[in-house]
Amino acid sequence: MRTLLLDSSFSPVEVIDWKRAIILLLTGRAEAIDNYEDISIRSPRLSLQLPKTLRLFNLHRSARTVKFSRFNIIFRDNFECQYCGRGGSVKDLTIDHVIPVSRGGQNTWENVVTACGPCNSKKGNRLLREMGVKLKRNPYKPKWTPQIVIKMRENDPSEWQNWLPKKYRLVA
Repeated sequence: MRTLLLDSSFSPVEVIDWKRAIILLLTGRAEAIDNYEDISIRSPRLSLQLPKTLRLFNLHRSARTVKFSRFNIIFRDNFECQYCGRGGSVKDLTIDHVIPVSRGGQNTWENVVTACGPCNSKKGNRLLREMGVKLKRNPYKPKWTPQIVIKMRENDPSEWQNWLPKKYRLVA
């Protein structure tokens, strides 16, 4: 079971596992906003309902840099191929190096883009000018913090939708 963690201003931070949720409750660093009705954690001296949603008492400090990951690249590129504009899911899209690694390209925010399979295969080991293609959007390092991207699962509580801004509601 998972728990949605909110900061002290009730903004979503991340989804955590049940063990971390219980530790935050027991150490007094968070309060339960909503609990699972039918799930409780028991010890010989204590019984707690498992929280669906927790709120931290202290301010949450977000990461200063955005993690370089496949999902964050696809999210930055709005789930679209940067060559043809075709949209797709995380499973359908690939990551392509604008300047291929074999030609000195690096694994950096400024050198990778989201591509569909056919466009990635078509581009292969070539440069954009050799293909005569322009990118839909130039790659860049995003400034948003990754904590606001909450990947929802089908079995997550529907009440979490109330805490998430519409543009960040994703089903994994």
